[in-house]
Amino acid sequence: MINTEICTKISKAAVKALLYEVNVSPKPGLVDRFNTGAHKDMDIFTFIESALALEGYFYDCCRITLENHELDFPDLFRLLKKRGIAADGEMFRATSGVNTHKGAIFSLGLMSSAAAMAHVNDSDFSYVNICKYAGLLSESLVKRDLDEKKAAEMTHGREIYNRYHISGIRGEAEAGFPTIRDHSYPFLLNLLKDGMTLNDASVNVLMKIIMNTDDTNLISRGGLDGLEFAKFSAGNVLRAGGMSTEEGIKEVQEMDRTFIKRNLSPGGSADLLAVTLMIHFINNG
Repeated sequence: MINTEICTKISKAAVKALLYEVNVSPKPGLVDRFNTGAHKDMDIFTFIESALALEGYFYDCCRITLENHELDFPDLFRLLKKRGIAADGEMFRATSGVNTHKGAIFSLGLMSSAAAMAHVNDSDFSYVNICKYAGLLSESLVKRDLDEKKAAEMTHGREIYNRYHISGIRGEAEAGFPTIRDHSYPFLLNLLKDGMTLNDASVNVLMKIIMNTDDTNLISRGGLDGLEFAKFSAGNVLRAGGMSTEEGIKEVQEMDRTFIKRNLSPGGSADLLAVTLMIHFINNG
């Protein structure tokens, strides 16, 4: 018998993270409560419908992991990937064909499995432990998905990898999510400890993530110049105090206006923010 309570706990944390992430505002270039960012085919309600449609998927990632936790990690990953492909269809049906959460399906599905693995093996939901299992589950992912794929199967991620040797979310996962482990999650804990609201802390965390990851969504839309501009802009926000100062808030607002004008959307960073929030909700309800 699987532990349905654990599956429910983790899947609800994943859905809650997606709902909170889209509501965090302001988020430069991204859909939030203020505007639709650099997107014309989706709004906050599209994201809400998508998030709610994915709860069963996150539950299944936990269930599959608990039922098959003695498998080798690559074999377990293949089972999760098969369920993830089905989840893509569930998302598209909920959004009438709009891609709201394809990246999050990978990242939060993987984290759902990693959290279940952390529970069954160690009874330990610490962010370091969850990230460790995510890395183990993703072993050799870059080689399998990027190095060994044929050119005929070209995707945006593979094109960027071929051109710039930037591995994106696959490399992040295979390395055990260092952006979350070393930057975003400790930063979030410190901001909340200092009394910042979860919304404002999450905006600052998004800036920290943008600075510390090579977001392939930004590269796809703006090339390496767009990526470097985004990192510089996020640094300006935090140097100005972020959401804790008037100057920092003005910097975020200006960053949003500029991103919209330049059609820049840090979607990969938004997914990592959602993962950060998911781990927080697993541990804090």
